[in-house]
Amino acid sequence: MPFRPDAVVIHPDLDDAYSSWESLAKQGKQPAQAIWKSLETALARIRLNGQWGDIIRQESIPPYFRERYGVSNLYCIDLAAFHRSFYTIVNRTVILLDLVDHPAYDRWFPGKRAR
Repeated sequence: MPFRPDAVVIHPDLDDAYSSWESLAKQGKQPAQAIWKSLETALARIRLNGQWGDIIRQESIPPYFRERYGVSNLYCIDLAAFHRSFYTIVNRTVILLDLVDHPAYDRWFPGKRAR
């Protein structure tokens, strides 16, 4: 039986960034519209199964996430236009941590090929 989170929230540090993406998408701006649509689809899946994203092995969690958020688990969601979103699970809550482009992903995971 899949893990269903009690809540899916955006980390407070990222409220403005996610609001900006949403605003651009509502204005019909590309690639924001495609990215936002793919994020909404992914979040619907995560609400049904909190561990739907790709699991990042603990030893592979970038220092950025360990230092900024103190995470011990990390998941990655592939989005449109070569973007990724990352989240963690704390108790029964999924917390969205970041939405990044391909170059940022490559800095955190050098040598790992995007799908």
